[in-house]
Amino acid sequence: MEVSMQVSVAVMYHPSRERSARAVARGCAELSPILVPDPDPGGPPSPLRTAKRAWAACPPGATHHLVLQDDVVLAADFVTQLTGAVRLRPAHAVALYANRNSVRNSYLLRRAAALGSRWAPLSRHEYTPTLGLLLPAEHARALAEYLRAFPDDYRDDDEAVTVFCRERGVPAVGTVPSLIDHGDLPSVAGNGTHGTRHAAVFADHAGVDAGYWNGAEAAGAPGARALLPHTLELHDSRCLIRFARPAAGEPVDSLFGWYWHDWCELLGASPEAVLAGWAEHMESGDAYASMGIADAMVFPVEAALEVWAAGYLLGVDVSADPDAAVPEVSPVFRRSVETWLDAGLAEPDRERLDAAGRAGLVETCLAGFRAGVLAGLAPAAPADLCGIEAP
Repeated sequence: MEVSMQVSVAVMYHPSRERSARAVARGCAELSPILVPDPDPGGPPSPLRTAKRAWAACPPGATHHLVLQDDVVLAADFVTQLTGAVRLRPAHAVALYANRNSVRNSYLLRRAAALGSRWAPLSRHEYTPTLGLLLPAEHARALAEYLRAFPDDYRDDDEAVTVFCRERGVPAVGTVPSLIDHGDLPSVAGNGTHGTRHAAVFADHAGVDAGYWNGAEAAGAPGARALLPHTLELHDSRCLIRFARPAAGEPVDSLFGWYWHDWCELLGASPEAVLAGWAEHMESGDAYASMGIADAMVFPVEAALEVWAAGYLLGVDVSADPDAAVPEVSPVFRRSVETWLDAGLAEPDRERLDAAGRAGLVETCLAGFRAGVLAGLAPAAPADLCGIEAP
């Protein structure tokens, strides 16, 4: 028998964004959202100062509580999609958004999309995306109490939520795709230097509607990882491996990754095999299929290699578990690859690409992914190497 669900909503906002906050509230009006203003808008920028009050606004009759920030864009048919998703994961912390260039969570979302899953397990160490976060009511109230211990000028509510969920054993997942996106308003929280803050995959950009949340979970749902735990990053047109080593004291957002060519053997992949597959792909002309001669002349070949390597190693990752079924490329996965390139290409490479060149790079990444899936490689390193653990 299905348990009755009552979702409450709080929209936290800075007074300078009241108009935007009210627009967000109108987008989910049937859930009777309340507006929670920053109690000290002239004070130091601090999302946590308002978040602690937004989480405390969970009413007695609610089964779940959702906190939205004032600059979000809601997916079409948001309330129906939200309730459909929550019914599938009623005991979880559910993030409705993951930043396309976050070091760990964006990769975990892309990996889940490659497997055809509607859920991505979130990192236990990277910040939890709090642009739109839903918790079961008991955890929402406990989080409000937990946050009370932080001074109002403490800034990072997303870091505090990560620690809360990890210490309390609250499983945290992200919807795939994201049900909200980040708007384009200037940051009032001091995040103006963080680059693009759009979603890794926004539902409206992937052809997803409310019916997507019906039916059973795909067979390839992410679970235990057969390979050495890691994430992959495209940064400045380079493919980097990120091994999670919390015991080593490495910050999650360190600027230094492990270059794929030097370290992919730890994942069971041969750099020579990656290079050979890329050369074959380029020689076949598939990368240039949608381009004219002028476009092909300025195609960023070096970036294409890095994009191929990223796709290849993602394919190796998702196919390493013999129980995982890797489906055909879905619109959600394709969109996640497009945003991977948007976030990861160096500015000169982005500037030289038109729509045809960009499409060629997307196809190069997807071709690399298919090659990695078919490689059938096995992990070559022990799971306890260098203190590496789940990201």
